[in-house]
Amino acid sequence: MPELPEVETVRADVARKYVGHELERVTVTGRRTVRRHPPELLKALEGHVLSSVGRRGKYLLFNWDDGQVMIAHLRMSGQMLAAKRGDPLAPHTHAVLSFKGAGELRFVDPRTFGEFFLAGLDELDHLGPDALDIDVAQLRAAFAGRQARVKSLLVDQTALAGIGNIYADEILFEARVRPDRPGGALKAAELKRLAEATRSVLQSALAGRGSSLADQQYRDLHGEGGRYQLEHKVYGRLGQPCARCGRPIERAHFGAKSAYFCRSCQR
Repeated sequence: MPELPEVETVRADVARKYVGHELERVTVTGRRTVRRHPPELLKALEGHVLSSVGRRGKYLLFNWDDGQVMIAHLRMSGQMLAAKRGDPLAPHTHAVLSFKGAGELRFVDPRTFGEFFLAGLDELDHLGPDALDIDVAQLRAAFAGRQARVKSLLVDQTALAGIGNIYADEILFEARVRPDRPGGALKAAELKRLAEATRSVLQSALAGRGSSLADQQYRDLHGEGGRYQLEHKVYGRLGQPCARCGRPIERAHFGAKSAYFCRSCQR
């Protein structure tokens, strides 16, 4: 958490507010936020204009007018929040990007797993195809010959980029596929349903501006929570009735992973 819908929501918000504005100053106070290189390297961005903001899986790509790319990964608890200059800093603010004419973009990260780094896009070559645009052929290729459980494959960023525990469970419920099935054993019709469910669930979550769970760690650029958690069919609903059949939602454990599912509706 955040997963693809949350990261894409933040991407779109950041692009609307900051693209076309010059970066006046970068202030980094959290060393772990830029742990891949010295914090001073981000100073090379000062004086440059943000030309676009992209996304690959769960990574944000800040593209600058001189060709530099700053990659940001929110990981477990990272938030990007808009602020006016002079506003009090929230606790756990580890970096501030000050833009001419657009105020500040602040990175808040209580658990300090998130990061910024300057790099080429080949840093993300390990990622599989983006889940938002997945088709049956890509899904078949990603799962071919794999004995790993389909839930594990859905959250494997090298197989499919952008999905985590929340949306994997929701997608599998929508597709009527059990989370512990071997991915390579899925039939053509099941792969088709899974590809369709992946796009459908992620698009719906985007429309709801993502999911904010009880910990409230996901917030959009303006500090607002998402709404899609109100639409979850299985995730976090242990013991509650299935929306389709009424049977209680279960939670399966396999190794270090688990999944919420309906034993009656998912095969």
